[in-house]
Amino acid sequence: MIQTNLALLQLINDILPAAGGAITMRQFDAGQRFIFQEQEILQVYIIRSGVVKPVITEENGKEYILEFLGEGEMLGEVEAIRGTKTVCSVDAVTPVSLYAMGVGQFHYFLQTIPAFNNLVMRLLATRVANSSVKMARQQLYTMAELLPQLQKMLAAQQIAFTKQDLAGYMGISVRSLNRILKDNVG
Repeated sequence: MIQTNLALLQLINDILPAAGGAITMRQFDAGQRFIFQEQEILQVYIIRSGVVKPVITEENGKEYILEFLGEGEMLGEVEAIRGTKTVCSVDAVTPVSLYAMGVGQFHYFLQTIPAFNNLVMRLLATRVANSSVKMARQQLYTMAELLPQLQKMLAAQQIAFTKQDLAGYMGISVRSLNRILKDNVG
């Protein structure tokens, strides 16, 4: 459930000494929003530690959690590559430590460090594949069938997710989640 990319994290740790001040460190508290939907992206982040949730807020105010991302995952790369405003907001689920680089530096690394470019391409391909699988499951199974699978994945994590987070990840309301939980217990 929490996506990680330890190969990218290791590469950044290897690059860090030679990067000078091009890569900086940022810290955010649990619950803090640090990327805002429909804003210009100025930095690309790589998660050093902690967990974040990218969230799309619809016009009706409902939020959909795309995924939970952990160590080595990248934030802002899609917008940096496409030159667009942010697709989603990003909130820290736990305290988060991030490596940050300017968009220009990100592009420079893509062009000059083949291993970096390769890992970013793999990250993007993995995200497309994971999103496709998640969407297919949501179409093929009822939420009552998906919830036990999700609960099993959560049992392996060491982070307490709120009902709001679970509902947002499943694309349903908290009320619907409560109904499913009640029906599964009874």
